[in-house]
Amino acid sequence: VGEYHVGVCTNTLCAVMGGDAIYESILEHLGVDNDEVTSDGKVSVEHIECNAACDYAPVVMVNWEFYDNQTVQSAKDLVDACRAGNPPAPTRGPNKLPTWKENSEVLAGINDGRANEGVQAGEPTLLGLKIAKEGGK
Repeated sequence: VGEYHVGVCTNTLCAVMGGDAIYESILEHLGVDNDEVTSDGKVSVEHIECNAACDYAPVVMVNWEFYDNQTVQSAKDLVDACRAGNPPAPTRGPNKLPTWKENSEVLAGINDGRANEGVQAGEPTLLGLKIAKEGGK
C-alpha cells in the first residue's frame, strides 16, 4: 500500500456515472495495475465494490476519505496532488487528508481528534430524513 491508497468505486451506480472510466484512466495515468504501488511508493490503487456513497457518485476514496462527484480529470489531478505530497482536503471528513499510516491508526481505534472536522453528511445524504420529518415521520 502506498502513502496514499486510492480506491475507486466501480459498483453499479458509480460505474455508470463514470467510475469505470476513472479507474481505468488512473491506472493508465500512474502506470500501475490494480493493487499495485507507483515506483515512488506514493500511490496505490484498487477498485472498490461499494463505498456506500451513491448519493455522490462517482466516488474516489483516498486513505478511506471521500472525494465525491469525481471526473476522469479531477481524479487524475487528485492522484497527481497526492504524489506531489499536497493532496486536497476530502470533500467530506477531516480538513486535511491523513496519510495511510495515520488512518490505519484511526481504523485500529486510536482517536486522532478529527472525527468531527469538515463536512460530514451532506444535503443529498440527508434528503430522505428531511422528507420523512416534513411528513411527520
